[in-house]
Amino acid sequence: MMEGDSLLITCSDEYRLLETYCQKRRKPSASACDEKFGDVAEKLAQIADNGLLFDEGLEPDSPVAKEANSDVIVRLVDLLKTSGDELNETIQSNQELLGYLQQTFSYDLFKTLTKAFITSSVPEFLQSRKKREQIALAFEVTSRLKALDLHPMNRVMGYGAQYLQENFAPWVKQHGGWVRVYAPVKFSKKKKNCFK
Repeated sequence: MMEGDSLLITCSDEYRLLETYCQKRRKPSASACDEKFGDVAEKLAQIADNGLLFDEGLEPDSPVAKEANSDVIVRLVDLLKTSGDELNETIQSNQELLGYLQQTFSYDLFKTLTKAFITSSVPEFLQSRKKREQIALAFEVTSRLKALDLHPMNRVMGYGAQYLQENFAPWVKQHGGWVRVYAPVKFSKKKKNCFK
């Protein structure tokens, strides 16, 4: 990412929505820092909490794990899925993971971790039909990585926004934008008489 791109990322809807999501995850009762995205962040959190995160682990020989240091990626994905609030302490106490993250944390690593996290929760054969769930998981990975004390949190947020823009923004735009994609489903109260 170039210097000028950084400003574009931090002013993007994806970045603002990530901020709102992370704030909701930190303090669920807090009001949204961005009113436009408060309901969207709430819906994303509901999807992430709805059991998708704990379906199955990442196989070490999966294509995503093979893209990088597979043992470390598999362990990091497992930690991201299970550690929750204790994630920072767990990684700080594991010198191998701590060193790996401190030395290699880049957008490429973020992208690999996020893709592995999503693939371990949403099987590949369902991914074309489960975009909302994949997006929610990308938000959750960003939120959990942001909580680590290894790097500036703005870097993680920028990586998260960049990942969302590269992988999901066209789909979101095609479906009417963030608010519309995650709007509550409304049903008409009118009953139609099918026998007329």
